[in-house]
Amino acid sequence: MNEMYEMSQSLHIYSVIAMVLSLLLMIMLHKLKSEQEVFVKRNAIAMVFHASFIGSTALTGIIMMAAKHLNFSFANIVMIIGIVAIIVLEAKRSKILKQVVKFRQGDFFEYKRVGFNFELIELVLLLIVGAVAGMAG
Repeated sequence: MNEMYEMSQSLHIYSVIAMVLSLLLMIMLHKLKSEQEVFVKRNAIAMVFHASFIGSTALTGIIMMAAKHLNFSFANIVMIIGIVAIIVLEAKRSKILKQVVKFRQGDFFEYKRVGFNFELIELVLLLIVGAVAGMAG
């Protein structure tokens, strides 16, 4: 049981690091000057990887909590709230991008500004959750 917990903990840490790096990549994509079609293609690829890292982080977190018999500490509750908030922000950002690209609703540059803000909020959430988890562990 301890081996499974330690492996999940290592994978969880690497998933969070990958999630932060993918967020930084997407933030950089938002700041680069590019055509709409090029931006959408690059952003779509980055969003797939980011969503995979979110799922990996959530899965390894669930495995770690199950290995510790669902011990709900303050840090665990903050992590659960944080990952749910990140999932909601990603879903909203994806929906806005689809409306801008597919249905031509809204301005593309407005989306870039809103998407950038969502990503910054996600990054701040990750840093806050990491600080709380670091203080608790």
